[in-house]
Amino acid sequence: MKRTHLLSLASVVFAILTTANAQEKTIFRYGGDIRLRQEIWDEIPLPTDNPSIARNGYNNSYRLRTRLYGSINVLNNLNLNLRAVNELHETPSGAEAYDWPDELVFDLINLELKDFLGNGSKLVLGRQEFILGSGRLIMDGTPLDGSRTSYVNGLLLHKPLSEDLSADIFAVYTSDEDDLAIGNLHRKLPGYSPAVDGRDEAAAGLFINSRSEKSKGSLYYIWKHETSAKKSDGEKIDNADIHVIGAWIKPEFTDTISGEFEYAYEFDPNDENGIDASMAFAGLTYTHRLNHISTFFGINYEYLSGDDPTTDRNEAFNPILCRAPLISELVIYCYDSEGAGNWNNLHYPHLTMGFSEESGHNLTLTFGYMGAEENNSVGKGYNRGWLYTAHYGFPLFKGTKNGMGKTSGYVRLEILDPGDYYTSDRTAYFLRWQVSVAF
Repeated sequence: MKRTHLLSLASVVFAILTTANAQEKTIFRYGGDIRLRQEIWDEIPLPTDNPSIARNGYNNSYRLRTRLYGSINVLNNLNLNLRAVNELHETPSGAEAYDWPDELVFDLINLELKDFLGNGSKLVLGRQEFILGSGRLIMDGTPLDGSRTSYVNGLLLHKPLSEDLSADIFAVYTSDEDDLAIGNLHRKLPGYSPAVDGRDEAAAGLFINSRSEKSKGSLYYIWKHETSAKKSDGEKIDNADIHVIGAWIKPEFTDTISGEFEYAYEFDPNDENGIDASMAFAGLTYTHRLNHISTFFGINYEYLSGDDPTTDRNEAFNPILCRAPLISELVIYCYDSEGAGNWNNLHYPHLTMGFSEESGHNLTLTFGYMGAEENNSVGKGYNRGWLYTAHYGFPLFKGTKNGMGKTSGYVRLEILDPGDYYTSDRTAYFLRWQVSVAF
């Protein structure tokens, strides 16, 4: 990390702390969490000949992530938020480990101004986390940072427009590496692959949100720019501009039946060889509530366009700022050869069922078929495989009244029976258990 960045950060923090101490109504809040997880997985297929299995096959790792958070009320409606993150990896399987002290990362460094444009308004400037709409396009700004962080650098303005309407305006920029990280590890952040050097990302957009008694949703426009870069073999990657228009709605038809629908179209009006892609989701869910438990059953379909090799345009869906494992923890590794979480070329009809209980116990089971729109892999087929997942979450300790000591965990198992889209026909699996403690 450059010394000038450290000095600049220290100067800003010192100045704000000095101002805060001069205020009679200074409020300082702090907290943190510790998360321990183990992941074991093997035989996850790639759409390539060599290698045909992701990450050398068998992987087994323990991850310990610690976070410390602080917030200072500088003025009546102005807060300074800071959070530091560190994660260690222990890998009995012999894969890459993060040894102590590894790298200290600040995933929150921002000023938060509330109510300056009326009640409920908020402006956040700096490094922050946010999810907009359904989260399928705006959720994770640092996909190559794995499980450590998901921040973006920029601004978010939230403004209520009426009782049921609000607007979110954002503008962000994420560099290929984090200059504020304390350490000298040079880990990539937004790039599609560690082999790509110097690819930064910028994005801006507007979400108009509706939240009524029976439905919620968003209309949105997003612009994204990916800078030019080079691969490790010297091949140049041109810059790219992506414009997105979309709509998302989540209505409640009756007391027991709800739906979710989303469509997004991606284009570049200034490049005849640019992107021409789309995403769609449709789902219906039946929920039955009885005393302290709710059971549910859903039928869903997700579509992500794939690149047609017979055209000059790029029809592969770009996940914008959500290269996260929303669809599957296992299948995200199947995209390793295309880049971290580069979801595209997918038909995914699936069923979900399970329950949630007021005390915090919950179970979700998913079963579905994964197909490809384009047979662009060495397997030459369209069948990605059948995916089965089970996720069970549970409380361990409810903590004190202010949440101190709250402890929870979950166990997740995924199994993929691969099809002819891949050359491997061996059953793949992914298993994770996790325990988190807040303080």
